[in-house]
Amino acid sequence: MTTWAYACRPCKGRAEWWVARELVDAMAPEVQILQVQAGGAWACAVVDRQRMQAVDGSLLRQALASSADECPDCLPVAAPKVELPEAEQDTTPAGQVQAAAVSLQGRRFLVVLTSLGVVASPGEADMLSADLSARFGGTEVVLMGQADDGTPHYHGNPMLLDLLADLPLDRLPWKAYPLR
Repeated sequence: MTTWAYACRPCKGRAEWWVARELVDAMAPEVQILQVQAGGAWACAVVDRQRMQAVDGSLLRQALASSADECPDCLPVAAPKVELPEAEQDTTPAGQVQAAAVSLQGRRFLVVLTSLGVVASPGEADMLSADLSARFGGTEVVLMGQADDGTPHYHGNPMLLDLLADLPLDRLPWKAYPLR
């Protein structure tokens, strides 16, 4: 069963964990650091509340609110972000996605920001693309994640990926779109 979740990144290691949206949304808005159950132990992680992802329910982990007092190492951990022009930067509240509506060579599609982990996982990427396409009236969706150095990585229709290949990210019309 597919459910909405937030990505969490541990301050140590390169893992990516998923915590149910409902669980995180029930925590105070200022909570950014969680204790996430990983195997039989609990580990600290930073939650990215700016974007939700559709994930298989079997990937969800239990989590508890935590703080920098319990894990000061978590403070510097941050998800890679697109460098958008100043006027277009947005904190993308829960229930929205950061995306760019694009029309190139007669093809209309939506480029949606997501984590690099989702883009690198074909099953998760296909599931998220299908869900977002349905939410946006059948519009084709290309997912984009970024490496730590800002290099974009895409998942979607190869023809659309070819159209995007030489387009600078800061030239795309980024904005927050509500999820329906």
